Amino acid sequence: MILSSTRPPVVKIDGCSRSLIIFASFFTIAALALSIVGILTPSWHSVQYSSTNLTNFNLFTICTRNGVNATPTCADIPRQSDFGIGTLHAAAFLIVAICLLGCAMFVILAMNIARFAGIFVFIAPFLLFLAALFMVALFAELSRVTMYNGYSAILVQTSLVATVFSVGLIGFAGGRLHIRLYERF
Repeated sequence: MILSSTRPPVVKIDGCSRSLIIFASFFTIAALALSIVGILTPSWHSVQYSSTNLTNFNLFTICTRNGVNATPTCADIPRQSDFGIGTLHAAAFLIVAICLLGCAMFVILAMNIARFAGIFVFIAPFLLFLAALFMVALFAELSRVTMYNGYSAILVQTSLVATVFSVGLIGFAGGRLHIRLYERF
């Protein structure tokens, strides 16, 4: 007795979908790198009170510099105020977004190597979408407690734009792969 297999035939990834996946992987890697650099650099907000006093902070520390060439004095942000709690929540949102970006990066790189079938082609767009939502939540929470005008915030904003581009590219590529696999049935 011969059993018939109901497995779909092996379909190769077409050139357009592979190109979209490669471009999405570049945008995702860039977004991940920009987010990591953005969370580590010390200038989310920078204000100069006089010609010699400069204060800037990231999501964890606040630094003040007195004098033109003086080294900055840095301390942890006190978490007992609205400012401290807001920056703590913003940091948590960004850390979750970085983790989601890293997972999405691995899934997209796996899509370059292995052929995903069915609904699995939409794992990467879903992870990237969640990462973008957490980045938007980061900026909403941070804008509630302070104004962000430093280069670190600009890096994370650029990371958000790269994540949105990556969501579009990998979502379109996933849709092409899903339709191409099941169009014969």
